[in-house]
Amino acid sequence: MKRFSKIALIAAAAVSTVTFQSCTDLEETIYEDITADNFFSSEGDYYSVLVNAYGNLRPLLWGYFNNSQISSDETIVPTRGGDWGDGGKWRELHQHNWTPVNAEVVGHWNDANKGLAQTNQFIYDLDAADASLFSVYDKDVLMAEARVLRAFYYFQLMDFYGGVPILESAAIDPANLPAKNTRKEVFEYIESELLAAIGNLKDMHTSDQQGRVTKYTAHGLLARMYTNAEVFTGTARWADAASHADMVINSGDFSLEADFHDNFSPENDGGSEHVFVVPNLAQGGLGLTFNMRTMHYNQLPSSPWNGFCTLADFYNSFDTTDDRHGIFLVGQQYDDAGNALTDRQGNPLSFTASLPGITGASETDGIRVVKYGIDPAEQGGDSGNDYVIIRYADVLLMKAEALLRQGDETGALAIVNDIRSRAGAAARTTLSTDDLLEERGFELAWEGVRRQDLIRFGKFTNAWELKEVTGEDYIKLFPIPFSALGANPNLEQNPGYPAE
Repeated sequence: MKRFSKIALIAAAAVSTVTFQSCTDLEETIYEDITADNFFSSEGDYYSVLVNAYGNLRPLLWGYFNNSQISSDETIVPTRGGDWGDGGKWRELHQHNWTPVNAEVVGHWNDANKGLAQTNQFIYDLDAADASLFSVYDKDVLMAEARVLRAFYYFQLMDFYGGVPILESAAIDPANLPAKNTRKEVFEYIESELLAAIGNLKDMHTSDQQGRVTKYTAHGLLARMYTNAEVFTGTARWADAASHADMVINSGDFSLEADFHDNFSPENDGGSEHVFVVPNLAQGGLGLTFNMRTMHYNQLPSSPWNGFCTLADFYNSFDTTDDRHGIFLVGQQYDDAGNALTDRQGNPLSFTASLPGITGASETDGIRVVKYGIDPAEQGGDSGNDYVIIRYADVLLMKAEALLRQGDETGALAIVNDIRSRAGAAARTTLSTDDLLEERGFELAWEGVRRQDLIRFGKFTNAWELKEVTGEDYIKLFPIPFSALGANPNLEQNPGYPAE
C-alpha cells in the first residue's frame, strides 16, 4: 500500500536536477536542465513531475510543524547544555520574539515558495500538453491535483505570513517583480482554486495511490479555510465551514479509527481517518523523523536528538484516563524487554514533568511525546508512518465548532462526545468555546494546528509556561524574511517587523 509513497519519494529525489524558479530567489539566474521541449514525451513524464511537487511536501512539513507547534502552549525545545542552542531559534519561537532571520521562519517561507514554483511550472507545462497524449492518466485530474497542491502551498504562506504575491506564471520578469497581494486576496484566490478543482478530482484513489489529492482533500482544506476565515479576511464563514465539513462527513469514505493511536502507527497508510497525508518510507532520508526530535539519545537504536518536549501545564490538562494521554512519556523509561534505561551518565532515564527553564535543561528534563508510533523497521531515524495533515476527527471538530459558533451547542456537543467516547473519556454535559479549544488540544495535540487554533480562539498572545504575555497582535503573523525583501523590493514587510 506504499507504492505511491515510494514512487513519490524516489521521483522527488530523481528530479532534483530540475531547477525551478522561486518567487523569492529573484536575484538568481536560473538555468533549467530539463525543459518541456526535451523532457515531456509521454504521460508518465508529466506524472513524474507532479509526483515531484508532492515530494516537496515532506521538507515543507518540518517548518509547518515547528513554527506552528513551538510557538504554541503545547511544545517547547529547551536548550540542554550544548544541545539545541541553535542560535536561539527555538527559544525565539517559544517566547514570540522571532526576527526576519530566524532560520525556521526563513526555511518555511522558502519551502512553501519552492512548492509554488514547482506546481506553477507543472501547471504551465501540462496546460500546453496535447490531451491525446493521455490514456492511463486523466489530464484534467492531474491538473486538478496540481491546483490543490498549489492552493495548499499558498495556504501555508497566507496562514503564516499573511499577504504574498499571487503568481501563476512559471517565470518571473526581473524588470517587473510582483507586488504583495492582500491576505484577503490570497484567501479568495485559494478558495477559487479549490472550488474549481473539486469537479475534476477523484473521490478516492486506489490503495496503491495513497497520498494523492482527492475531492475530499479539497473539501477538508476549504473547511479549514472557512473555519479560520475571520482571522484571514475579517469575515466569519461558519456556514461554509460546516458545509464543506459535511461533504467529508457525509461521503461515507471516512470514519473514526477504533483505536486513536492507529492513526499514527507505522502501518497507518490507508487509515480510515486520513483525508490528506504525506507518505513516508522507513528508508534513509525518505521517512518521518518525528520521534527523533523528542526521544532521548538512548531510547532508539538510531540515537534520537533528545529535544522537543510538551509543556507540563498542557500535559496536566489531560484526564489520565483519557487514552490520548498515552502519547506522553514521563518517569522511568524502559526498553522493549522491560529493562530500565539509563541516560548517558548511567543514571536512571526518568523524564521529569517540569523544566527548570528554557535553558539549562538536563538530559532527562521535560515530557517527551510519542504521537507517531515507533517503527521497528526505521532506518537511521526515518520511519514509515504517514504524516497526517487533515484527518476525519479534525473535520468533525471543525463541524462542531461551526455549529457552536452558530448557537447549536447540542449538535456540537454530540460530535465532541463521540470523539471523547473513542478515547474512553467521560462525556461532557456542556460545551463552551474554551471547552472546544481544550478538546482540540486533546485530540489534535502535536499535529501542527495549535498556533492556528490559539489565534482563532484569541489565546495566542496570552502568557503560558516559560512565555510572558506577547505585547502586540502583529506577532500573529511571521515576518517576511530579509532575503525575500532584498530579492524583491516590491514586497512589503509585515507590520511590527523591521524591513532590513
